[in-house]
Amino acid sequence: MKQLSNVTKGKVKTGKICFQLKRFAILISMASFLVCNAMFKAHAQNSRAYITNFGDSTISVIDVDNLSKITDIVTGKNPHGVDVSRNGKWIAVSNEGDNTVTIIEAASNKIITKVHVGSHPHQLAFSIDSKMLFVTENADDALGIINSSSWKLDTTINVGRNPHIVLPGHNGKLAYITLEGDEKLVVLDLTTLKITGEIPVFGWPRIPSLSPDDKTIYLSMRWLNGALIIPTEFKKATNWLQLPETNVFPVDGKASHGIKVSANGKHLFITSQVRNSLSIINTETNKPEKEIVVGSDPNWIDLTGDEKFGVVSNTGSNNVSIIDLQKYEVIKTIQVGNAPKRLKVAKFQ
Repeated sequence: MKQLSNVTKGKVKTGKICFQLKRFAILISMASFLVCNAMFKAHAQNSRAYITNFGDSTISVIDVDNLSKITDIVTGKNPHGVDVSRNGKWIAVSNEGDNTVTIIEAASNKIITKVHVGSHPHQLAFSIDSKMLFVTENADDALGIINSSSWKLDTTINVGRNPHIVLPGHNGKLAYITLEGDEKLVVLDLTTLKITGEIPVFGWPRIPSLSPDDKTIYLSMRWLNGALIIPTEFKKATNWLQLPETNVFPVDGKASHGIKVSANGKHLFITSQVRNSLSIINTETNKPEKEIVVGSDPNWIDLTGDEKFGVVSNTGSNNVSIIDLQKYEVIKTIQVGNAPKRLKVAKFQ
């Protein structure tokens, strides 16, 4: 009986050990799953930059975090503007050469459809709720509005001569449209879709960017290596800021161009086509804090959501500069297509 008892105890002890080993194995498996899942999510949430290659009829897709090009997508003739919907589902590209807008599924980089719009579409922008896509029709003096539920051109609004950029405000109530032919901006009420005001700038407006509270527009202009400062309440320029001086003559008035306000409104990023650089401006002093040399003829600037990196498209050197905004230095130059123009940086889950 004693011997039998020992055997029984041995079996019980062995059973406990096996149970503990199985439990340990399960915990290891769960931990491995969680680590892999976290790695997958981290990869899936990488920031991507979409760059229009005006001379190649393509856009380039860049993985900003991994500093590498993912692919090129053929969109249409002379792709000009690009935007990503706020819900992260779609990429829209305006093709100036064939008067279309290409809609791309962000998850797969596959083209969903192509929408015919007015003549010479320039920049475009999704509404805050992603329900509307606004397209400036430069040669038609109009703004086209595409319904994202049907991908049909629902509405066309006459806005003035040669609309170039449409910029919805952060609060979703108003949008600002630059008119190259009329040397002004007009204000569009996004509820009524009516023009409710204008901002004369007495020169060729280029690219606007809004402060986070929608109270200030920073606007690059032809012949100005800097930007106008426009309080939206007053609807007129009240000040300006200037970039470092240069002896290089701005051919066709191409001096500063791409412009972006930081999320906290404390810094402004501006590309200079005459200095081949990106300047970081302190918006309290309106003075440059840092100038970073990039590629030739820098066109556009956008930032990752956490503002750790900036991306600049360089039209003259057919590449993009990835900038570490903590160190204020270019950490990677990536070749893209011919004559890169606009770009948009977005993160997907």
